Amino acid sequence: MRGLAALAGAALLLAAAVAALAEPPWPMVRREASARAALGCPGGAPLPEWHYARLTDRKYRPGVPVWTSPALAVVDGTPLAFLGGCDHALTALDLAAKERRWSRMTNGPILDAPVVGLVRDEPIVYFSSADRSVYACLARDGTRLWSRELVAPTTTLGDSRFSSPLLIGDLLVVSGFTHDKALPRSRQTGRLYGLAAETGIRRFEVEVSQGPVGSPAGRVIDGRSLVFAAAQKGLLSCVDVTERRPSIRWRYQMPHEVLGAPCLAAAGGRELLFLGSKYGNLVALDARTGGEVWKRMAGNWIDNTVCAGEIGGRTVVYAGSHDYKVHAFDAGSGEPLFTRALGGEVFAAPAFFSRGGRPALAVACLDNHAYVLDASTGEVLTSYFTGTPIWDKVAKGDVQWGSPAVVEAAGDEALVLGSYSGTVYVLPVTGECSLRTRTWSPASLWLGLLWTAGAFLLVVLPATLLLSRRRGDRRGA
Repeated sequence: MRGLAALAGAALLLAAAVAALAEPPWPMVRREASARAALGCPGGAPLPEWHYARLTDRKYRPGVPVWTSPALAVVDGTPLAFLGGCDHALTALDLAAKERRWSRMTNGPILDAPVVGLVRDEPIVYFSSADRSVYACLARDGTRLWSRELVAPTTTLGDSRFSSPLLIGDLLVVSGFTHDKALPRSRQTGRLYGLAAETGIRRFEVEVSQGPVGSPAGRVIDGRSLVFAAAQKGLLSCVDVTERRPSIRWRYQMPHEVLGAPCLAAAGGRELLFLGSKYGNLVALDARTGGEVWKRMAGNWIDNTVCAGEIGGRTVVYAGSHDYKVHAFDAGSGEPLFTRALGGEVFAAPAFFSRGGRPALAVACLDNHAYVLDASTGEVLTSYFTGTPIWDKVAKGDVQWGSPAVVEAAGDEALVLGSYSGTVYVLPVTGECSLRTRTWSPASLWLGLLWTAGAFLLVVLPATLLLSRRRGDRRGA
């Protein structure tokens, strides 16, 4: 009997392992609805530091990211990162071997992150391009499986924007915006397109806005496949795609413009949706009904996706803002837990991961640095220099720049960030890293300012006055 029980237990474990393998490795823009953007690599070795510089000599075009955020996947035991960019190419990087695995060109810039799913146990990379098309390629070698043009070209068609896809069941959902300038067709339309993930066959399209639409997030709630997408003008839509013909379940008008994707997490016995907007509004909604649960303010724009993580049984929401701070709120009540000031405007979506068994957070700022914080207290644990931008001027809200993702391998972690410097960085969190910078506390910053002021008053100013007096004496002579 014990032998049969052990055999049954082993069978259950094997079935659970097979089910886990069947889950898409990176099915949406920040991997999961809670937007944590971290991926475990069981059995892998710690990742070495690596700088992949490819786009450093290219001229920046406003409205286009240099690199998108990465999608991560373990393919044949090897961690790979997939990023799009302003060079119109989707690039696959082998993070362990420190080499480019493959690259595939499109006819337009890739504006948002790819995703990775499984079709017949084969990892597939899905991504959209400004050429109005969606692509599916084998993750291991880049072989194209299919491509689908979603909007037919016309001589008067303006710029098009297509988002990071979303995998929900066997459905691939992508948002797209096109503007035809011809007077008879002069209409700006934002739509959600549903495609069969295996073949690319179009299943539906539904209009959700008269303007650009951000990347969708999705979750199965009460047995229904729900897709959440926010238009740039602030209109958030919940679309039920369970049936062949989708239906809009509810809508909510955000206070201001929105650039990030929705984030979802369970808190207080409810499924909640969190979304930030221009001027610092962070809103929590009931994902089932669209009812407002709470609303809070940061000091400036929240122009990227927020994320949610578990701290001691409590769900916490983290938002980066252009007020130079990372904000943490209790997900159920909206109670502020901490704010942490950093060295620049926090433009990136946070990544939530485990650092040595303790919760941690990774963000990137416009001071050309990436930071790792203690997710419980906001303490800065380490930071990295991530290069200077390849353009001369930054316009706030111009574009969503790439945000960091995290690989957890062999008890160690590494940040993967496609920087606006044109370089993709792999940055070990605890191991040796040449780009690691000194972490300053508020006390040490004040001490540094006092030291600088003292050096100026005691050395620089007297020397300047002495030099000026000598010049005056020479002129008098």
